[in-house]
Amino acid sequence: MRKHLLTSAAVLALSAGAAFASDLPTHKAPPPPPPPPVFSWTGCYVGLHAGGDFGHSDWKFQSGYEVGMNTEGAIGGGQVGCNYQMNNNFVVGGEAEIWGSGLAGSTSMPVPDSEGIYNFKTRSDFAGDVALRGGYAVDRLLLFGKVGVAMAEYQYRITDSDVGFLTGSWSANATHTGLLLGLGVEYALDMHWSIKGEYDYIDWGDGSSTFTGSSGGPGNTSFKNEENILKAGVNYRF
Repeated sequence: MRKHLLTSAAVLALSAGAAFASDLPTHKAPPPPPPPPVFSWTGCYVGLHAGGDFGHSDWKFQSGYEVGMNTEGAIGGGQVGCNYQMNNNFVVGGEAEIWGSGLAGSTSMPVPDSEGIYNFKTRSDFAGDVALRGGYAVDRLLLFGKVGVAMAEYQYRITDSDVGFLTGSWSANATHTGLLLGLGVEYALDMHWSIKGEYDYIDWGDGSSTFTGSSGGPGNTSFKNEENILKAGVNYRF
């Protein structure tokens, strides 16, 4: 009889323990965090840039006389563009830029058969371009090249002084269109902001214009300009 009672008590205790255990809250492992978003260069952007430019300006007069000078200055402007990243690491896109420039250069030469000198000056205040970009991306780092068409307004000026007195001045304006080639690197700080560094070379080709001003001016003159640009910039992608 005692053995039977002990057995029954043990069965009741086990049943009660199982029921109590079933009422306890179940502890599950927390779900894994979501994977970080995959970075992509696809999208459009706007930005600003600043830097310096330097180059060379060559003049050729109807008489056959030629004069040349180095040019340099600072630039500042903005850009807008779009990129598309393919299924691999290749990125293609287009970009348009405008910038203001302090590019200028000058040189002087003696006036033949006089005690004066001629002063020649080249200046460009404003330019822009439209270009295609292509590059290779390694996560947030993009190496790119670009090719496009650039346009700039150039001003040319000649002053003639005789023994320190200004005796004549002539000026001409010309719009130049040229080939732009560029290389650069861009790094994305996050999903929206990126910074970049870039080098551009522009061959403005040959252009011509007629000087106006004092009588006896040089008339129609041809010009050839080259420009190198080093700049840094920031883009906001959306």
